[in-house]
Amino acid sequence: MSRASRNVTGVVTALRAEARSLSARRPGALSDAWQVAAGGMGCERAARTALGLVRRGARALLCWGVAGALDPSLRCGDVVLASEVICEAPLALHLPGWPPTALPAHARLHTCDPWRGELEAALRSAGPIVRGTILTRPTLACEATLKARLFRESAALAVDMESAAVGVVANLYDLPFMVLRVIADSATESLPPALRTMVAAQSLGPLGWITWLPALCVPTQWPGLLRLGRRYRRAREVLRRCAQHSGSALSAPGADTPGAGTPEAGAPGAGVPGTPS
Repeated sequence: MSRASRNVTGVVTALRAEARSLSARRPGALSDAWQVAAGGMGCERAARTALGLVRRGARALLCWGVAGALDPSLRCGDVVLASEVICEAPLALHLPGWPPTALPAHARLHTCDPWRGELEAALRSAGPIVRGTILTRPTLACEATLKARLFRESAALAVDMESAAVGVVANLYDLPFMVLRVIADSATESLPPALRTMVAAQSLGPLGWITWLPALCVPTQWPGLLRLGRRYRRAREVLRRCAQHSGSALSAPGADTPGAGTPEAGAPGAGVPGTPS
């Protein structure tokens, strides 16, 4: 498919390290095909980042990065292409230029079928790929027992903290929407409690790192953090491989292709009050 028939894609990541995985592509190959922005963890940050990309010209949205497994069969390095995203809890977003936007608990946001098919075909040589549901929740799923409960209740393959918000923005503008996640932690392993403190610290600004120093002084936290670091490096390497193998599939099909799918009742695309100002 020619470049002219494809959308400019806005790629939303939570962390800068995830955004840097895209630098593995050929220099200059992306400048007019897509834009990437790392906005931080959580739905409000992801939504504002996606909105900024749309206002800078993006005509499709891709949520890109790592996730935790809920399905016990998934392993670190497996690639998940979302067929839909479930919002675990009610989601209220306050986006500049839009009325307050609400997504009810358990709402489902569908991704773009043609885009997912192109990515799946392009990434077959990059490693194990599965397609299915991703669950977005407001906080980390650290405990293995919690992951098991979320899997029983939702049947989602993986869990993150951003995809539903990116899907909301895609539906607000009727844009193609896709999620690519690489598994970092498996469903059967618990994450170190210090990680929750470190994630919460990002909301405190540049000095937030001070709040998680005491957690790092507890020796019992170190093995878990080191293990997670190895998993995360492995997942980032797979992300780089996905970037290298994706080719033009990283950009969404053209505007004549159906967009983000039909949102279920209660999702923003199914009827958002008001219009952007």
